[in-house]
Amino acid sequence: MSSGGYYRSWMDKPHLDPNTKLLTEEYVQGIKEFMRLVQQQPDAKNGMLRCPCSSCNNNKVIEEFNVWTHLYMKGFSRNYKVWYLHGETGYEYGSTSEPQPISEFQSDIRLEESRTDIDYGVGTEQMVHDHYRGEEPNPESRRFFDMLDAGKQPLYQNCRDGHSALSSATRLMGIKTDYNLAEECMDAITDFVKGILPEDNVAPGSYYEVQKLVAGLQLPYEVIDVCIDNCMIYWRADETRNECKFCGKPRFQETRGRVPIPFKRMWYLPLTERLKRLYQCERTAKAMRWHAEHSTNGEIRHPSDAKAWKHFQSTYPEFAEERRNVYLGLSTDGFSPFGKHGRQYSLWPVIVTPYNLPPSLCMRREFLFLSILVPGPEHPKRSLDVFLQPLIYELQQLWAHGFETYDVSCKENFHMRAVLMWTISDFPAYGMLSGWTTHGRLSCPYCQDDTAAFQLKNGRKTCWFDCHRRFLPPDHPYRRSRNAFTKNKQVFDGPPVEVSGEDLLKQFRYFDAERTPDVGGHENIRVSAVGELHNWHKKSIFWDLPYWESHLLRHNLDVMHIEKNFFDNLMNTVLNIQGKTKDNLKSRLDLVDICDRPELHVDENGTAPFPIYRLDGARKEEFFDWITDKVKFPDGYASNLGNCVDRSEGKFTGLKSHDCHVIMQRLLPFAFSALLPRNVHEAIAGISVFFRDLCSRVVTEEGINNLKTNAPVSMCNLEKIFPPSFFDVMEHLVIHLARELELGGPVQYRWMYIFERYMHHLKKMVKNLSRVEGSIVAQVINEETAIFAENYFPPEVHTKHRRPSRHNDRGERATYHVTVPSMFKEIGRLSGTFTKRRLTDTEHAHLQTYLLTNCEDVLQYESVYMAELRMTHSHATEHELQQLRDNGFAAWLRSYVNDGLARGFVFDDWIREFVQGPNYVVKSYPKFCTRGYAFTKKGHSKTTYDAGVSSSSGDDVYYGNIKEILEIQFPGMVGLRCVVFYCDWYDTTLDRGVKIDAFGVISVHSRRKLQYYDPFILGSQADQVCYISYPRVTYRDDPWVTVTQINPRGRLNGSSDDDEPLQPESTSNAQAVQDLADVEFVENFTEFGLDAVVHSEPEAEVGEFDEDSEDSD
Repeated sequence: MSSGGYYRSWMDKPHLDPNTKLLTEEYVQGIKEFMRLVQQQPDAKNGMLRCPCSSCNNNKVIEEFNVWTHLYMKGFSRNYKVWYLHGETGYEYGSTSEPQPISEFQSDIRLEESRTDIDYGVGTEQMVHDHYRGEEPNPESRRFFDMLDAGKQPLYQNCRDGHSALSSATRLMGIKTDYNLAEECMDAITDFVKGILPEDNVAPGSYYEVQKLVAGLQLPYEVIDVCIDNCMIYWRADETRNECKFCGKPRFQETRGRVPIPFKRMWYLPLTERLKRLYQCERTAKAMRWHAEHSTNGEIRHPSDAKAWKHFQSTYPEFAEERRNVYLGLSTDGFSPFGKHGRQYSLWPVIVTPYNLPPSLCMRREFLFLSILVPGPEHPKRSLDVFLQPLIYELQQLWAHGFETYDVSCKENFHMRAVLMWTISDFPAYGMLSGWTTHGRLSCPYCQDDTAAFQLKNGRKTCWFDCHRRFLPPDHPYRRSRNAFTKNKQVFDGPPVEVSGEDLLKQFRYFDAERTPDVGGHENIRVSAVGELHNWHKKSIFWDLPYWESHLLRHNLDVMHIEKNFFDNLMNTVLNIQGKTKDNLKSRLDLVDICDRPELHVDENGTAPFPIYRLDGARKEEFFDWITDKVKFPDGYASNLGNCVDRSEGKFTGLKSHDCHVIMQRLLPFAFSALLPRNVHEAIAGISVFFRDLCSRVVTEEGINNLKTNAPVSMCNLEKIFPPSFFDVMEHLVIHLARELELGGPVQYRWMYIFERYMHHLKKMVKNLSRVEGSIVAQVINEETAIFAENYFPPEVHTKHRRPSRHNDRGERATYHVTVPSMFKEIGRLSGTFTKRRLTDTEHAHLQTYLLTNCEDVLQYESVYMAELRMTHSHATEHELQQLRDNGFAAWLRSYVNDGLARGFVFDDWIREFVQGPNYVVKSYPKFCTRGYAFTKKGHSKTTYDAGVSSSSGDDVYYGNIKEILEIQFPGMVGLRCVVFYCDWYDTTLDRGVKIDAFGVISVHSRRKLQYYDPFILGSQADQVCYISYPRVTYRDDPWVTVTQINPRGRLNGSSDDDEPLQPESTSNAQAVQDLADVEFVENFTEFGLDAVVHSEPEAEVGEFDEDSEDSD
């Protein structure tokens, strides 16, 4: 790379010599190079070429001879340095091209994700030389590595190693994308930096120079003209047309300028080059093989462990044999770049992500590839397939032929192929992608026409009431009930049969469903018998993929939106939110004809009786008080739910999807235990627990079978209580989620949380509101460049991606000059102002014994001591021996070591200091961060609760609160130190101090304390919990509080994404809800009294539960 740092500089120079007025030799050679490239392309037809001269600007296709003439007379289009429209795919230093810098008539970016699995600190020089130790890279990869090698010229004479024009430009581009800086700001920064460096430096002096320097690292993109009515795209065979072949409308606007301006354009970012780049970085290249190399241990923690993936590999073993072939997922959804209150504008990004990566990397933001940006302002509706054509064509090429790729981790070339496994979207977009209309009686894509859904006579809405008994086991008593569901109806049908890919193709042929691109994407073209025998409105373009028929799971139902809609319907009905409740006058009128529930019938005065599933005024007030004052989660677990309570309207407002996720899975399993009748509470708790277990990070076959059994039972329990109008298609889809879990694996890889957040990230890129699409694409290209370049920054370079999140403990492992046990080397960070205090003799003795008995390196000495105790106390029980050990082991070991030293035995330095005991003076801190947890002592905060801890010892689990966080130090030259928690533990006696209900909700008695003194626990042994009391309307003070286990932030079995919704770790504890079939149905609201709700029996007070102090951090 030249010191100027850009390629094809001859294109920036005058093409005529100022003296001779003839073409310069450099320009003539450049034209010859261009024509040689074009003539080698297989797409060249009949001597017609797209003309890249400054006048035609690639918008006209003319004869080859005329292209020569135009280039000689008019010169090249100045910014067309990557000849991608003429078949160029590689970037070469010297005489070939670089991607065109995208000017910022658009905007910048902010990236918020941390990058934990990148091989930082590898310089470009080391990286380039490493590649040549094995197989020679293919020419395209070689050009790329040569370009990096050419960028090593130092910024100025005698500057520090590693600083070059290219490295400084990539650093500056990273700063711009990290902090969303404007071009003017970048110009000011670059000018300032260049000015303070020594003279003759080659640092970029403007943002334009930064763009030129990093252009060789940028990935390609294409701009494709689109019919104004979304009928077609001007692409491949149609790229020379000037009017739509379906509607006849012109392609270009009427302008006076020489360059034609299309009415509409889409942006396409080719996928292949982005996949190749994953193999150009050492760590990501190695991680792309993880899916084929990891062990499962019978658990399903990744899509590669699930049935759909394994079925595909068994169907196409030659594809599965190459472990580096790529497995992809696709997602799309619409958003408005102008917000809720701006003008109507619907923008649809199509995002592709690879699934080869391990859980710690899979679906991180840097691996979400924007592939297509469908332009606004109109909603694409059925025309989405028109815009998907370039991507589908590329996926076909990736499947059929593949592309030669260089793997830097193996130092070899291989033929990379790819497969699209499935799509992910909300339910309306599900219909756009699959071709199955998602409204009407046949809207369920699994049940299709084999459904019992019907339209409500008065509500005029499609209803799925009593459509779930068919999914129950054949001998389940609900099937024979004539009164609890549809009156006088029994159900003996089995579940609908799953339709295979072959059968779906037969349906397309039978009903003449056509591809949207073949008919111009028009909505007025209807398929025969749609809405009656089927719901196909088109044959999806995904069926053009040759393997699509063999997939077991093609389109995913989105758990995020289904859970959110279920929660909204449930809460709006229970809280009786006018205009949103599913229990209204029309609902009661429909209920007369469907159900045998006379207690809910409207009387002759038009009054609807008060239902058992609705909270009255006092209970609603108590529920909101509880949410506002008593529900406190650890910092970062959820938003402040109290801020979402609108007391004047008696409803929630401003709840995000994740807030609904937390309330549904963590609060509703017990929230209504004392506010609603028992059968209503248990029905709601059953569906909440189903979602909780469904969202586990690790699933097992047993857990999946439990979920498949629980889903219909939970739905039927709700059908016994709520009116038919409650059950729309979103409630019905719950019945199919367990099957998709079985096929696709954990939902965290198949829901919209990640993609919705990425779309929010795209939305923030928009600065030029008149060029929304181009603004986003420009900054995506810059972001991709900055992220890739960051892989090779040295460790001391601080970027936004490397900045630890606020949940990261940012601790350093303690270092010693000698080898010490691991308990003294735990990573953690003490925070806040410390105070010093002196331990009492009792505290000191218990602390010393606890540390000794929890040190693995001391176990051998403990075994010797216990053997002596058994000999001298042969009749003592095991409990008595443990007491003797606690009282005497520390003194015995001290004497043992001191006597051994006196007799000449050798002991490690650390144990000689360890047995002497810790200092009496300790430091007390308010906060300690470790392993993804942020612990605080009780009472530290009034808005969050971070003081709850749990610890396991064998089969026993202890729950308590942190009273103090102590840093313990030992005297001596080694300087041993560790962090311990001084805790107040609850009684662990089952049914006395701890109880577990049928839904797995753990409760502890807050007034019953542990009967013996054992307050200490190592910070490395503690897991975090929080305690939430039960809401109730009685004046009786209930001592029982629920326990919510907190998963560590920033970890997924050791490492995770900070933005992951907090999910349970495993389905192994999934509770069966079959016993709810026998719950007595409350026939009349007048029976709803104290005996109909769940209450705790009064307990004798053995201590005082300070509710104010429980509201601590």
